[in-house]
Amino acid sequence: MNFHDFVSIAFWKICGLLPINHKKILFSSYNGLGYSDSPKAIAEQLLSSGKDLDLCWIVKDDKQAASLPSGIRPIPMRSLRRVMEVSTAKVWVDNCRKYERFKRSGQYYLQTWHGFALKQIERDAADHLDKSYVENAKRDASQTDLIVSGSGFMTKCYQTSFWYDGPVQAWGTPRNDIFFHPNLNTCEKIRNTFHLPSDCHLLLYAPTFREDHNTTCYNLDIKNVLCACRNRFGGIWAALIRLHPNVADQSAELFSYNNTTILDASAYPDMQELLVGIDFLITDYSSSMFDYALQEKPCIQFAPDLEAYRQERNFYFSLDVLPFPLAQNSEELCRIIEAYDFETQNTRWAHFRQQNSFCEDGMASHRCAQWILEQLQK
Repeated sequence: MNFHDFVSIAFWKICGLLPINHKKILFSSYNGLGYSDSPKAIAEQLLSSGKDLDLCWIVKDDKQAASLPSGIRPIPMRSLRRVMEVSTAKVWVDNCRKYERFKRSGQYYLQTWHGFALKQIERDAADHLDKSYVENAKRDASQTDLIVSGSGFMTKCYQTSFWYDGPVQAWGTPRNDIFFHPNLNTCEKIRNTFHLPSDCHLLLYAPTFREDHNTTCYNLDIKNVLCACRNRFGGIWAALIRLHPNVADQSAELFSYNNTTILDASAYPDMQELLVGIDFLITDYSSSMFDYALQEKPCIQFAPDLEAYRQERNFYFSLDVLPFPLAQNSEELCRIIEAYDFETQNTRWAHFRQQNSFCEDGMASHRCAQWILEQLQK
């Protein structure tokens, strides 16, 4: 054990002697990447409850801290203060594996995870994961008190693939509640953010990243795709491009942004708000397609590197059986858009949704908040 580890463990032990605050709930999303995803949805439910609570949020930097609303305290990730806050919070809420050394008796941990799994994950992908990640995942699973699920498929995945033998509740996915409570202000907010007219239809291209950070796969012909959208659906169209944070810094090199019809949305903090505000989604292997489909809006998979990606990480579902048309080049994508049939695609989605026992109903955040409030009383 080196000196740093010795000091860290000693501080954890000291903080473990402090009293647990029965009003404190500690949140984290994507390892400190700001106010987003299911933890955000749960926090907003708690903020609206009127209860006297101490809500705090782990953040990587000042930019992420600035994303927090009034009523939530930022906690710097790389600080001894984080150890103190983690050690004294009654409840933890996260959507990723946590990297905490100790969880005390009397503390509770709610795990929401971060999406419907298309790619094999956790134990099912252990051969592709670092040994250190696997060790941490097992420790994290041993600390977890509850996982919430949005489908029967994911419930089974949590029970068999997460090194976890605790309860899983089919309460829905908190971040997806937004699709069941339509708010025209969200659509207006998106267009105002990008300085677009209110009658502008929006296409979002949101691919995931590759383990080797290769970007040659993002060879979407945006101009022709927008033309195909105009031909099929009419009206004026603009495209938002949202790259994964791991490669977002290369976005300007990859796309010819003109800030009128092709715009960079990689820095927009809330993916779910974007999914509410857009009219068409193009993605590849991202779980966003399953979230977006809850609105029964058009979605297409664009996967020019399908075979190479399959070697990197296998799938639970073959892409050609998913309820979303699959294109492997821009020409094929444009043809699919111009022939897009809503009735056929909605029927395919309804079958997939039933087959995998989706349980989304817009009440997941409420259920999670109620569970948290119950734990605060223990």
